[in-house]
Amino acid sequence: MNEKVDSERMLYFGYGSNLDHEDWTRWCTKKQLDPTGLKEIGPAWIDGFVLDFNYYSSSREAGAANLTWVASGMAATPGALFEIDEYTRDALDRKEGHPYYYRRVEKIVHTTDGQSHRAYTYIHESEESQFHAPSDEYVELIRNGLMRLELPTTWLDSSLGLIEQPRFDYVFAYGTLMKGMVRANEMQAGSEFYCKGSTKGLLYDIGDYPGMALGDGIVHGEVYKASDIFQFIQRG
Repeated sequence: MNEKVDSERMLYFGYGSNLDHEDWTRWCTKKQLDPTGLKEIGPAWIDGFVLDFNYYSSSREAGAANLTWVASGMAATPGALFEIDEYTRDALDRKEGHPYYYRRVEKIVHTTDGQSHRAYTYIHESEESQFHAPSDEYVELIRNGLMRLELPTTWLDSSLGLIEQPRFDYVFAYGTLMKGMVRANEMQAGSEFYCKGSTKGLLYDIGDYPGMALGDGIVHGEVYKASDIFQFIQRG
């Protein structure tokens, strides 16, 4: 991912009920607040976190969505990126109970064009791991929001215990990690060649091996299925 982040605008990453504009509008109307400052940009992902329902919301009288850290590259949560102003940020603080229930934090999120952005999001930080079942209505708010954005609902279903947690099993290798190259042996332990592949990007000579960056060129490589993806993350 591109490490250059957009820090000029005030951005917010939503992953729960705020994917549903009507739910946000209803809450603002009830609190006599203006809802129009929450401007959706499009779908986005936050790396390293799984969707979790380990927080009990007294206002909803059921579980509410939260983010739990796993490890970079081992999990991801889909949602939406929004542009906000200070008024809307303060309204979101109030809705999420910052800093007492959910805490507003800045994280790097990725949009579908491969760009990285620094954005606010809200996380309830607790050592509690107990599952609190959300209401059917609340789940549908999230599910409908993800489907509207053409994002997968697998992470939602896994957090509800309906399916196993999705796995990141595939690695794109290029340069010296490819077959016949000097570091090809790094891919032999714990991984299996799957197919040849290519992706958009540019290769740069950074010394002993090439580095890939975002770009309009094509980088050719190989796709491997890894039995332990975290091994390869640690190697990188």
